[in-house]
Amino acid sequence: MKNDILLAKWLSGEISEEELETLKKSGDLAAYEKIATYASKLKAPPFDKDAVLQKIQQGRQHASSGVRQIRPWKRFARVAAVISVVLVSYIFLLGEDTVISTANAEKTDLVLPDESLVILNAGSVLTYNRKKWDERREVLLEGEGFFKVVNGSTFDVKTYAGTVSVLGTEFNVKNREDYFEVNCYKGAVRIIHRKDTLKLLPGGTFRALGGKKAETKNTPDTEPSWLRDESSFKSVPYPLVLKEFERQYNVRVHLRAETNLDFTGSFSNKDIETALKSITLPFRLKYKFTDGKKDEITIYTDKD
Repeated sequence: MKNDILLAKWLSGEISEEELETLKKSGDLAAYEKIATYASKLKAPPFDKDAVLQKIQQGRQHASSGVRQIRPWKRFARVAAVISVVLVSYIFLLGEDTVISTANAEKTDLVLPDESLVILNAGSVLTYNRKKWDERREVLLEGEGFFKVVNGSTFDVKTYAGTVSVLGTEFNVKNREDYFEVNCYKGAVRIIHRKDTLKLLPGGTFRALGGKKAETKNTPDTEPSWLRDESSFKSVPYPLVLKEFERQYNVRVHLRAETNLDFTGSFSNKDIETALKSITLPFRLKYKFTDGKKDEITIYTDKD
């Protein structure tokens, strides 16, 4: 809630130096700066200010008299509302993008305009432009997705960590925090990661994690394990494993133990008790539901 107020102040130009430093430390400012920079380069559509104000007034007249207004928020709410309306208008008018997202503890599948199949893992977002699809088969991915691409022109999966290009194949892309991984199951994929370009064949895996890159070949898997409701890891930092656990079960995990650990193994995405044992027993850790809450878990050592 506090960050929402600071963001509103920043958008309206009323933020103090001290508040700005607080906002920078929270990590939220960087994302909003990117949005503001992008929006500043666009040509705004015609905006009928009087019509919008009239609708706002009409909405107030229909509001229940029993609702108490919190006046210090009024100015910030107006700023946020105007920004939201303008940005949505930009997206609609310029790109007509289709955005598909999954919440925690949720998976979904979708069919793209060319009949290619995508299955999104929990906590993921996929964006594509249906109107321009025939010109360019391209999607933007944040999170993790499995792709079964039909043959045709180049198909690009773009992430902030790199681009995966194919013609027709089956592959998985994971793009989370500082973790970028591509697995090829059929056909071939080309990966552009920073200054490197490489090609993966079936059974090949490329991973960039914590500044280190690695490529492996001839893995026996024919699909990602999460399609079978299981999350698998090989030498992955323990905090990242816990992040995936949080996404799969829509819970919050508090770790009160050594975090400089790498985890190799898997956990079930369907049975939380079994999953907790899978990620704690190898390190002789214990777990408990915090204060009896089913959505909050503490992992700790015997010393605690």
